[in-house]
Amino acid sequence: MGWFYCKFGNNDKSTFLAVLRGVIGQLVKANGQLSPHVLAAKNTTGDLKLISHKVGKNLLAACLQVLEKTCIIIDGLDECDKDVRGEIISLFVRLVKDRNDAIHGSLRILFVSTDEADIRKPLSKAVCLTLKGTDNFSEMQDYARTWGKRIQDLHTLTDQKTEEIVGEVMKRADGKH
Repeated sequence: MGWFYCKFGNNDKSTFLAVLRGVIGQLVKANGQLSPHVLAAKNTTGDLKLISHKVGKNLLAACLQVLEKTCIIIDGLDECDKDVRGEIISLFVRLVKDRNDAIHGSLRILFVSTDEADIRKPLSKAVCLTLKGTDNFSEMQDYARTWGKRIQDLHTLTDQKTEEIVGEVMKRADGKH
């Protein structure tokens, strides 16, 4: 399994190469049998750091060929520039098709993002789930109350003060801050 969290304005977290480096690094760390493939690529290019899109794409594909089943999560895709989003989606959709044509179910990708047209369109044939803040409201409220009780016990707060804290947490969790 590999994951990557994109972050707007941070070149180490929002570029195509950053995603490739992050995912490949995670896969290698979790699967020692990938190390020879990464070392071979390093020896071929002479670079200690992945700086080529082509090499990165080929290396990721080679790593995925070695692994029987792989899940990859790309979180915050909307945090990348539109052209980068397109490149990321294009690569991973192609990789899923290629791997799953060879061995069905061998590669799964989860993109987590706000609903943006340029992301939705190329993923129109994929299974998409939409979550709203209200979908897990009761779980968030239970969590806030559990921690509110712990804070109340630790600081000897009144029930009213604890409910105010829980209420404020729930307002902010719903984006009303």
